[in-house]
Amino acid sequence: MQLQEYFDRLALTWDEGVTQEGVALLGEIVRGLEIRAGSRVLDIGSGTGVLLPFLAEAVGTEGRIIALDFSRKMLLQAKAKESSSGAAYTQADVMAIPLQGNCVDLVLCNSTFPHFSDKVGAMKEMIRVLRNDGRLVICHTMSREAINCLHRSIGGVVGNDFLPGEVELKEMAKLAGLAITSLEDGSRRYLVIGEKEA
Repeated sequence: MQLQEYFDRLALTWDEGVTQEGVALLGEIVRGLEIRAGSRVLDIGSGTGVLLPFLAEAVGTEGRIIALDFSRKMLLQAKAKESSSGAAYTQADVMAIPLQGNCVDLVLCNSTFPHFSDKVGAMKEMIRVLRNDGRLVICHTMSREAINCLHRSIGGVVGNDFLPGEVELKEMAKLAGLAITSLEDGSRRYLVIGEKEA
C-alpha cells in the first residue's frame, strides 16, 4: 500500500482520533506564532482541516490560506466541514508545490514531516515558496519520542516514518537553506520554527 492510499482510507474516520486537548494545543501553537493579519499561509498536509479555523482567525479577511494535501479524500473531508476559513484546497505532493517562489509568509507542517521520504528535498520545496522573511513551522501535539513510537507501533507504510533527532534535523535544515530559530521537544508538543536564509 502506498502512503497516499493509506491516508485516503483513513480520511472518513480521521477526526475520531482528534481530541479536544489536541485541538486546544494546536490553537495554542498557532496563536503563539503571532501570525500577522493579512498573511498568506500554506498548510502542508492539512488533512481534514483541523488548523484551518485557527489560521483563519489569525490571517483575517485580508489573508489567504492554502490547504495542501496529497490525499484527495482528506481534502474532501476538510471541504465538507464548510468552515469559514475561506481556504483554497489544493491536492499536491510537498515535492511539487504548485505555487510560484517567494509567495507565502508562513509554511505550517503539522503532523506531516515524518512522512516525507526526502525530508531535505521537502524542506527545499517548502522554503522555495517562502518569502525572504518567511517562516517554516514543524509541529506535533506530542514529543518526538512519542511520535516515533506511535508510527513504529502502527507499522506498515508508516512504520519507519520518524522525526529526526535535533542534530540531524539541524543538518537537514542547513542543507535546505533554513535557519532554525527555535526547537522545543516536550511531552505536550514538538515545535520547530525556522526562517528562510537570505
